[in-house]
Amino acid sequence: MRIALLCTAALAAACSSPVPGTNAAPPKTDLPANASGAASDIAGGATAVDADAHSQERRSVLLARRAEEAAAGRKALPGSPDAAMRWRLERWRDEFGAFDATRVDAARAERDANAAHHAAIDDAGIGRYGWIERGPTNIGGRTRSLVINPANPSEMFAGAVGGGVWRSTNAGSSWTRVDDRMGNLAICSMALVPGTPLTIYAGTGEGFYNGDAIVGRGVYKSTDGGASFQSLATTASWQYVNRIVVSPSNPNVLLAATRSPGGIQRSTNGGASWTQVRSATSVMQVLFDPNDGNKCVADVYESNVHRVVYSTNGGQTWTNAATGLVSQAGLDGRIEMCYAPSQPGTIYASCGTGGGLIWRSTDGGVNWTQRTTSAGSGAAWYYNTLWVDPTDANFLVTGAYHLYKSVDGGVTLTRISNGYINTAQPHPDQHQVIADPGFNGSTNRRVYITNDGGVYTTSDIRTASTSSGWARREQNYRSTQFYGAAGDGTSGRITGGTQDNGHLTIQSGSSTASLTFGGDGGYAAIDWTNPNYIYGEYVYARVHRSTNGGSSASYIDGGISEAGNAANFIAPLTLDPNNAQRLYVGAASLWVTNNARASTVAWTNIKPSVSSNIAAIAVAPGNANVVWVGHNDGRIYKTANATAASPTWTAVDDNGATNPLPNRFIERIVIDRTDSNTVFVGLGGFSTGNLRKTSNGGANWIDLSGSGVTGLPAAPVNAIAQHPLLNDRLYVGTEVGIFASQNGGATWSTSNDGPADVSVYDLAFLHNSTTLLAGTHGRGLWTIAIREPAVTALGPGCAGTNGVPLLSATAPRLGSNVTFTCLGLRQNQFAWMVYGFSTTTWNGNPLPLNLSSYGMPGCFAHTSADLTVGAVNTGGILLANLPLSAAPSTLGSVFHAQTLGVDPGVNALGGVVSNALTLTIGN
Repeated sequence: MRIALLCTAALAAACSSPVPGTNAAPPKTDLPANASGAASDIAGGATAVDADAHSQERRSVLLARRAEEAAAGRKALPGSPDAAMRWRLERWRDEFGAFDATRVDAARAERDANAAHHAAIDDAGIGRYGWIERGPTNIGGRTRSLVINPANPSEMFAGAVGGGVWRSTNAGSSWTRVDDRMGNLAICSMALVPGTPLTIYAGTGEGFYNGDAIVGRGVYKSTDGGASFQSLATTASWQYVNRIVVSPSNPNVLLAATRSPGGIQRSTNGGASWTQVRSATSVMQVLFDPNDGNKCVADVYESNVHRVVYSTNGGQTWTNAATGLVSQAGLDGRIEMCYAPSQPGTIYASCGTGGGLIWRSTDGGVNWTQRTTSAGSGAAWYYNTLWVDPTDANFLVTGAYHLYKSVDGGVTLTRISNGYINTAQPHPDQHQVIADPGFNGSTNRRVYITNDGGVYTTSDIRTASTSSGWARREQNYRSTQFYGAAGDGTSGRITGGTQDNGHLTIQSGSSTASLTFGGDGGYAAIDWTNPNYIYGEYVYARVHRSTNGGSSASYIDGGISEAGNAANFIAPLTLDPNNAQRLYVGAASLWVTNNARASTVAWTNIKPSVSSNIAAIAVAPGNANVVWVGHNDGRIYKTANATAASPTWTAVDDNGATNPLPNRFIERIVIDRTDSNTVFVGLGGFSTGNLRKTSNGGANWIDLSGSGVTGLPAAPVNAIAQHPLLNDRLYVGTEVGIFASQNGGATWSTSNDGPADVSVYDLAFLHNSTTLLAGTHGRGLWTIAIREPAVTALGPGCAGTNGVPLLSATAPRLGSNVTFTCLGLRQNQFAWMVYGFSTTTWNGNPLPLNLSSYGMPGCFAHTSADLTVGAVNTGGILLANLPLSAAPSTLGSVFHAQTLGVDPGVNALGGVVSNALTLTIGN
């Protein structure tokens, strides 16, 4: 099952080994992965640029910046997008080593069909109203776009690259999501047309070659001020829209910078139709001159070089720059530009080649000269932004890992930010600088920043510095990208590792996260016997431990010789469910400690390397000796004596003679909680058949993916969870959302509620509970308390003219109507449905209450009468509907019901009662 990686020359190193890890994060290297394998749009063109002198200079500058951070006492530095890219791409490839981005949209279409089919069905407790957003509300996610209403600067819209469009009405002090069901949440670019109402465009698909970028679905448009967005049908096949801009002369003229379909696209009718006006492998940026809608510039990437192109007829035709920025080699040569509005014809550029040096053109982009004479900002392919003060053509702000300003037209740069994770200073990795619409250079100098941590602002860009002047604008901007998550039901604590925002912990009753450990996070685990012990990782199996409930953590990986150099970017770790002190970590080998709480943790290598890193680990509940591991190349091994000094490993799938499964990345393994021979395996790749099950220890396998509108989409199955009480209740997290099965995987359903269409990296039940925790890559953490709705007998009825009336009810689910049916009543007589909350007392009387003294011998009231609803029955049948609240807080609530009917002559009172029911609200 060995994956044949189809790598170009540029990717050979990327596919063979990870960047060595240290206590500081690995630098962003110059090797962005081939995002589509051999068929990629950069295949045959991309070449490694490490030998390039400019790239080496940029690397030196960046390493110096990182060393400076490390010296300042940072535990681990955020940001390794190239390494994340290689890891994620490996998980997306099929058994032939290929990744076709069109399959992502196909998987979303399959998801949408499933959701539509199950719109009124709640399977396995994944109900329409049960999900609760857990945050974090104080940590945002990667954001590349922000637009502001010029008529009301307090109103703004932000685009999270994995979390959709968000709206603020108070200048970013708080945010609300616009629409989790707009069809694609990978917002990379936005543009706004002033008016009443506002028109807003949102371009999807982050096309900057970072591996955790989510494939988009073209351009979406809002014509109602951002209340809702609709897909522009002619762009639905577009996968990456890096920028979208509106002509200052004509709001119907748009330009889009795309990577797929590629080139510059132009529309003259508000996006209804488009024409490619300049071909290119990818276009990173396009922009109009704010003073002249006929003039435009763009950064195009083709034949492995970046170059500036310009237009003098509103983007209809384009010409290559004549001098200067005509050929910047490699993907790292990305060029970011900004017009100087106060000086017609002047444009500045920040170029990745040379490490973020500033260039300038004074003739509309035709000719360029280098301005910077000292070190640049460190800008590169992943992070590069530039802004020019609209009132002063010599004042610039440029961003890479940090922010820099220039007061002399780019000749010298001074750093003005020093942020980290969860700080008032801007988070590292800058993507956009945008001024308040009322910016005038004197009384209004407010500027906003977007980066890997969300949105930040300064009220005075002239005086903002590395020590003061900045403020966060990410409250309720719930767009954090999680790699792993874990939770404890007793303490209520949840925790997880994120992209570029560290390992975060949220305490019970809170939605605010504390930073447990810095850098990129990964898998997470909580000791259920003492939830103050939390385990997580920095990249490449650098395991850390918190002993204080997540307030802080420190490394415990000293005995893992492969940590930091021979492991996946996000390596698996898990606590043995039978022993909270036994912790497993997968690198190239399998490592274990039997005393994870020890002051000095001792590690043992119990499974040697097989030339492919370990990607998944599972320990059998109830049998600590049964352990399974899966590898990147699809191989799977198991042991029946894991606690021995030297366990014996058997190949379940060795890619050779024993090869029952497709040769794909092993995303997740789960062993049935009651039968260690029953095992579920989730596979990578946008292919069919990504969920497999064996009931005999791996000898035979069946495909649980299903088909059609009740099947799983052809997408990677990143996570699997089994209900802790109900074996047939299964849950999977995929690249396009969460799916549930209540029949052991025979059929699957999803919904448009809760996390909806978002990449889900982890699913796990909180220890000691039936609450499911979801870690999403773009919409933070979510929980849902999974309670089966129940209708049980409470007590018998008494006989009437037509026998004993029989009361039944449909399942009581959140937000739905419960239909009660009572049969056997006296025809066409009045009857009451009695609802109550007590089965012990009513009006001071004990229950059940003997009704003999009321003239109804043999009849008993089994419930209090807190609500009664009466009607004349039809043909001896009474039907009643009781609407239930959709509030998740009512989940698990219990109430009771009984019918009282008029039956003249059957006894002294002329009444009869049905059996009573107890109903438990579920989802």
